[in-house]
Amino acid sequence: KKNKLTPTEDILNSILPPREWTDQGQLWVQYVSSAPSTKKDVLLLQKNLDTKLQQKQARETGLCPIREELYSQAFDEVIRQVTVNCAERGLLLLRVREELRMEMATFQT
Repeated sequence: KKNKLTPTEDILNSILPPREWTDQGQLWVQYVSSAPSTKKDVLLLQKNLDTKLQQKQARETGLCPIREELYSQAFDEVIRQVTVNCAERGLLLLRVREELRMEMATFQT
């Protein structure tokens, strides 16, 4: 019997699709968490972002693919956290993110 997804989980899976991989012939699927975040989670996300920026030696100014990727991952997590609390707000953030990505792509070509 398949578990029915909640509307929030359905939206989360459309925004941040499940990761699939095979290990030793076994198919694994990892879904994003639908658990609400706490203030502690947000502070930890910020700390982890700062740590990874230093560890990977991301440039502080100009175009930096490393910095861009780390901020993109952090923004995905912020979108997830917001979506859990208010799906409509999360979808709006997704729309803003996609618009910014299109604008950045225009400037990078």
